[in-house]
Amino acid sequence: MKAFLEILRPFNCVMASAAAIIGQLIAGGFSIQTSALIFLAVFIVTGAGNAINDYYDREIDSVNRPERPIPSGRLRPGAALNYSILLFIAGCVAAGLVNHLCLALAAVNSILLIFYARNLKAMPLAGNICVSFLTGSTFLFGGAAFGLEGIRLDMVPFLLSFLATMSRELAKDIEDMEGDRHGGALTLPLLAGERACAALASAFVLAAVILSFFAPFGTAYLVVVAVADILFLASVPKILRGDAPGAQRRLKLGMAVALLAFATAALI
Repeated sequence: MKAFLEILRPFNCVMASAAAIIGQLIAGGFSIQTSALIFLAVFIVTGAGNAINDYYDREIDSVNRPERPIPSGRLRPGAALNYSILLFIAGCVAAGLVNHLCLALAAVNSILLIFYARNLKAMPLAGNICVSFLTGSTFLFGGAAFGLEGIRLDMVPFLLSFLATMSRELAKDIEDMEGDRHGGALTLPLLAGERACAALASAFVLAAVILSFFAPFGTAYLVVVAVADILFLASVPKILRGDAPGAQRRLKLGMAVALLAFATAALI
């Protein structure tokens, strides 16, 4: 049973669900029932995406992440695949209980998660763009509880999340070059070179930092997001020096602080 929980990567699921709740708050309000459904739907669909990604990545993970449930032999590939399909269905059902717009977004994201794991991951930039959209769309999902206007109000968090995630995804590609080469994945650093990929990752970081100061969320938001920006900027030298793991740690922490900034904007 532990392997079934581990393959979901619960911490990532909770972070994604928290972003959706913040998106709901930014869009206009809080309801215990609606918020619970939003949290549950995002948690389940995110977990399903992680599970099916591990299914398709089992050969690559045998090199890069041998401790994960499938390459370690604690979970059979077929069981992981069936588990992910059941989770996608359950997540869409939970989204449908919010409204039809949330159901549509959950269904589209579920398809993208499957398509990414099966096809897009091996395509330069396309897979990175897909993951970055999916990460940012958690804010849109929370806003969708209030219709199209709610989605519009969450466009700034979506764009900031997209840019920061693009940088982190490219840093991950640099870190995973050996396993990706072994698994036949044609990622950007393998195609264009590590230096070009690092330069592009740094550009996305700088774009996110610049955009963060144009968000109409008030002074309290700016104070908190400035801390996130410092962490983002601290990742740039590490990216350019080839320290992908160090850059990822800075970016991940910066994204967590940025999430706190958005929460501050929503609450104040």
